[in-house]
Amino acid sequence: MRLRNTIIVLVLFALVGGYAFIVGHYSQTEPTQKLLTVKQDDIAKIELKYSDRDIVIERDKGKPWRLVKPIGADADQTQANNLARAIAEGVLVRTVDDKPADLAPFGLKPPTTTVTVTTFDHKPVPSIEVGKSTPIGFNTYVLLSNSPAVLLSEGAFGAGMNKTVNDLRVRDLMAFKLDDVRTLTIARDNGQTVEIERDGDNWKIVKPAPSAADNTAVRMALGTLVNARATDFISDAPANVNQYGLEKPHLTATVVLKNGEQQSMLFGFKQSGEGKSGIYVRRGERAPVYTVAEYVMTSLDKSPMDFRDKTIVKIDPETVDTVKVKNSDGEFTLKRAPAGKWDVIVGGKTSEGDLLVVERMLNQFRDLKGQSIVADPMPSAQLFGLDNPALQITLAGKDGKDLGTVKLAKISVKQTAPPLPGEPPQRIEYYATSSGSKAVYSLSEFSFEQLNKPAPLYMLKPPEPAAASSPAK
Repeated sequence: MRLRNTIIVLVLFALVGGYAFIVGHYSQTEPTQKLLTVKQDDIAKIELKYSDRDIVIERDKGKPWRLVKPIGADADQTQANNLARAIAEGVLVRTVDDKPADLAPFGLKPPTTTVTVTTFDHKPVPSIEVGKSTPIGFNTYVLLSNSPAVLLSEGAFGAGMNKTVNDLRVRDLMAFKLDDVRTLTIARDNGQTVEIERDGDNWKIVKPAPSAADNTAVRMALGTLVNARATDFISDAPANVNQYGLEKPHLTATVVLKNGEQQSMLFGFKQSGEGKSGIYVRRGERAPVYTVAEYVMTSLDKSPMDFRDKTIVKIDPETVDTVKVKNSDGEFTLKRAPAGKWDVIVGGKTSEGDLLVVERMLNQFRDLKGQSIVADPMPSAQLFGLDNPALQITLAGKDGKDLGTVKLAKISVKQTAPPLPGEPPQRIEYYATSSGSKAVYSLSEFSFEQLNKPAPLYMLKPPEPAAASSPAK
């Protein structure tokens, strides 16, 4: 019995192995046949001829693509390379008719597109005439200039050859590296100008008044500029830019690079026309008018306070020895103790502090930033609830030196507009100010609540509540 089972298993293995060999040997995928025997990297020039336009892009070896017809302009390298790849990798599906009597049924009389490529070595390459798509399968009829046969290519080939000048134009408007920028200037049509200079790894505002800049806000503005893309190409040689609001632009953003090069972008009117929402722009050094998404201008249309550093108080947690806290629950003190510990002092009683909780609070304090600078100087403490703050924190150094005091307020403000369904009639706002600045900052609820903690939360073992006295029997 065992011998018979063994023989059966061996026979099955032989059958399976033989089947796998036959399938593997005789079912190999045939190599895909191409329309042209040309490599993408060998293409130096591409001509696309349509019934209403001619487009030509070309490049020198090792150089980027350029548009040369109908205009001279930089080409979008990704789009140009994709076009060259689509031509070089165009697939020949099959031959439809060796000698058609009429090309019209195939959409080849006239063709929708004629594609001609020139290689760097100028070897002859047949041009491709592109016809219509098949009703089933959506493949594309094509005709090579060196053969009368109508061929069939994949549907993506026909769609990939349908280009406009705007499809192939570069949409980048400014080209610079953020690390190369030395100055950013934003000038408004109301005469207000913000000038920001690099200061080592940081930024500083030099106009209208010297102050530290918010590095994140500056980097975001520069990122907006360098990443701005043209959404529409309006005019390459405008006779008059007044109609676009670019004679006296609403906003001009200028960067100066470390090599002295200057690049500017001018922002004018909102684009006219139904369904249009772009903003007319032009490069300060160039004539063409483009449009960009509206957010590009709004991201740059900032006041000096928007670019100001919003750090409420600057401290090094390692230098802090004492933290005095006053809130609605009362007052308590955090005091640095020997052996790297902290004490929590409430009403003259000392408890061991929770080191992690205290250090987390100091780190939050170090990183405390306002959402915005509401006013500088603060016109009235009472206006922001800072005359009677919900929270006051005073820090002192190891030598007893005052490191600063921060006041935080939480106030209810009546909604100016009728509240939405489910929305309370009043909203809560949070503000902060410090002894080191005359400014008042808006604050997030999260930042406020992270600092507004009662004394027991800083203790390693909070005191247990007093037991209720037993009623007399």
